[in-house]
Amino acid sequence: MTGICPLWHVHRVRDSFDVLADPTRRAILDRLRTPQGCVVGELATALELNQTAVSKHLRVLRHMGMVDVVVESQRRRYVLRADALAEIETWLAPHRAFWQERLDALGAHLDSLDSPPGEEPS
Repeated sequence: MTGICPLWHVHRVRDSFDVLADPTRRAILDRLRTPQGCVVGELATALELNQTAVSKHLRVLRHMGMVDVVVESQRRRYVLRADALAEIETWLAPHRAFWQERLDALGAHLDSLDSPPGEEPS
């Protein structure tokens, strides 16, 4: 994506960063990277939180489209969406390219400083 992002995308990315700013939510996303996901009780035990607190975090993550829920009779299994961080990745891509170009130019400049006068850097 080049140029300026549409305003709705800017707000969506901001909201995604707000959600990921919480260390508990990041820990939940880390736990959900397994193909089978987790139920609330498993997350609560692993994170040493009560189920109500975990459920509130999962509700926020679901609202942002970062996790899905699979109903299994009496339980709900939460799974990480494959495109969970796609909006952040889309926003980061041009920034990554910008800095890669700058770092490549810096590397070439530093290589030229190491070369003897009149010799091309390798």
